[in-house]
Amino acid sequence: MTDPTKRGPSRRTIMGAAAAALMPLPLIPTAASAQGKALTITTTGILNNVNPYAHSSIHLYYIWSQIYGSLGRYNYAAKAYEGVLAESWETVEPTRWRFKLRSDLKRHDGGPGPTSTDVVHSWRRILSDPASQQAFFLTEVDKFERVDDQTFDIVTKRPVAQLLSLLFDRFVVTSADLHEKHGANADKAAAFGWGPYKLDRFDIDRSVIVARNPSWPGMPASAPETVIYRQILEAEQRVTALLNNEAQIARLIPPQLVDRLKSNPAVKEVETGSLEWMFLGMNVKIKPFDDPRVRRAVAHAINADLIVKRLLFGLADPMQGAIGKHQDCFAPSAARPEYDPKKAKALLAEAGFPDGFDVEFATANGRYVSDRQVGEALAQMLRQVGIRAKLNTPDYANFTNDIRQGKLPLYYTGRSAANDQLEALAQYFETGGSRRTNYSDPEADRLFREVRAAFDTKVQCDLQRSLSDKLSQDSPVVFLWTHRLVNGVRSNINWPADATGEPWLTDITVS
Repeated sequence: MTDPTKRGPSRRTIMGAAAAALMPLPLIPTAASAQGKALTITTTGILNNVNPYAHSSIHLYYIWSQIYGSLGRYNYAAKAYEGVLAESWETVEPTRWRFKLRSDLKRHDGGPGPTSTDVVHSWRRILSDPASQQAFFLTEVDKFERVDDQTFDIVTKRPVAQLLSLLFDRFVVTSADLHEKHGANADKAAAFGWGPYKLDRFDIDRSVIVARNPSWPGMPASAPETVIYRQILEAEQRVTALLNNEAQIARLIPPQLVDRLKSNPAVKEVETGSLEWMFLGMNVKIKPFDDPRVRRAVAHAINADLIVKRLLFGLADPMQGAIGKHQDCFAPSAARPEYDPKKAKALLAEAGFPDGFDVEFATANGRYVSDRQVGEALAQMLRQVGIRAKLNTPDYANFTNDIRQGKLPLYYTGRSAANDQLEALAQYFETGGSRRTNYSDPEADRLFREVRAAFDTKVQCDLQRSLSDKLSQDSPVVFLWTHRLVNGVRSNINWPADATGEPWLTDITVS
């Protein structure tokens, strides 16, 4: 196989990407000039490594899942899990899941279909590859066990009803025999999988080009024949590429640029809800946020609806608890603190801060929609009740590292999630989950354990809603909103976008 990985000019940092935005866009093939049903899709994912395990980005999860093949995916339209490489699955016992692989697939180079040996190899590689960044979603797994060529078991450390949410759309299967033959060079020399699309070319920091897998069972005739994922970090450039027909799907259009889409009759706006929840986080080990009265005062000080209306142009869905509107088990929480600045001042006085207090407050700048402006609005609302928040905007790498290390007392950020919210909540609020908030509560921990052990959907949702009430009441963070995703799409493209914002290519129709 010819090496599909060609290195373009390096743009590995956000500062580098911003500087590159002042230069002409890289010259790469566009769907408008390609033959057949070709499609160019913009991505803000950093395309910096051909190793399918050397990232933890939703953008790349979806690309590699359609090349190598993931075990399955969550279909948001059907609200159901679907197999990709897996044909079926069942819980044999509370800590043992059995999966059967499809027998109608061929590897892209004509080799055999996926086997349980490939699955076990992929699990071991995620845990042992020095470049892997994906071990975190396997922390609940004790082991993968081969049963026969087409059957394998996943044994968990404790009952985990949400196992499919942890693995599907993420756990990519790579070939054991190709890795044995090529070693660490397999990702470059033999990037063959079983998914509906084949890797044609990977230009580092520029683009990924994929082509239909002609042997994929049931490939829709209307699906794109060639797809170019084009890395464009600057929103203005994404819109320009769309309007010039250099891209046919331009994703993540910020509110202030939406009107440009409406000026071109050849372009339509596709809007969906999203799963990434934005919040105002507090570290409960840093005074005075160890006091729940202070945390609730912060929550009562914030008028999220006003920010959504004025700063976000209505393109966000206010959160009504710890579970987003587009996630499983959503229900408004009656314990969610309402905007009430008088109550906020009263709680501060009760906690011993009648004159308020000073605090350092951090946000990213350019990572999330209007994040600096939102940070300024939050700081102003806090100052109105006596919390004198000094806004800082460190570079994103330092900002996220300080959150992970538990160094920030107060911060505004977001957390991407899946259809099931439990994993994301556990990272922030289960004892030992991380130092991001340092929140720890025995009642919350009990609910986390019981949710994992509940295989009945109704029982699981009832428990998740109780957990949402508990977290809303204790307020280690203020749950704010999920942004609505606005995408620009050429009129000859039909893309049934969902809350992930990521395209599943066989669902797209090119006319």
